[in-house]
Amino acid sequence: MGPISALSTSIKRSLDFTGRSTRAEFWWTWSILYGVAMLLMAYRSTVVTTQEASILITIVLCMIALPTMAVGTRRLRDAAMWPWLFLVVFVFGLFAQIIYAIPVPSKEALAHLTVQFDDGAVQASDLGHYPVLRWLRDAMPYVGQPLALLCLILALLPTRKTDLTLTDPGLVNDRP
Repeated sequence: MGPISALSTSIKRSLDFTGRSTRAEFWWTWSILYGVAMLLMAYRSTVVTTQEASILITIVLCMIALPTMAVGTRRLRDAAMWPWLFLVVFVFGLFAQIIYAIPVPSKEALAHLTVQFDDGAVQASDLGHYPVLRWLRDAMPYVGQPLALLCLILALLPTRKTDLTLTDPGLVNDRP
């Protein structure tokens, strides 16, 4: 299976999380769509973009994620692994993006701010430093990257053996 046929098959089966996918279909689709996603994220982070462009890039990235998750789920099923691991990684990545989107001021920025209450002013740094949010931001790469690597390593596993007589009688060798 070549890159064009693998990509077209994966896009046609974007909503199909059942069945199986070959290693070639998975790796061609993953390589092409992951490359496009990396280019889009690099563009969004380096070039001054408007909010509308950033929203459009996010929508395109979600559209890219769907066939990638579907082909990954089918590939893990083909390798006789737990097929929903790719969805777990996606949900974890979505959670990480939400955590990273929450603005957290630095400790230095908090040192220069004061909060005015009715009974007086208080330094913002005395109100706390968002310790749980900072801990989550620090821990995300140590959890997310091994999970993603595990998915890719499991996708390397060979196709599980099946009984060809049950799937396609024409493939069985009829030699005595």
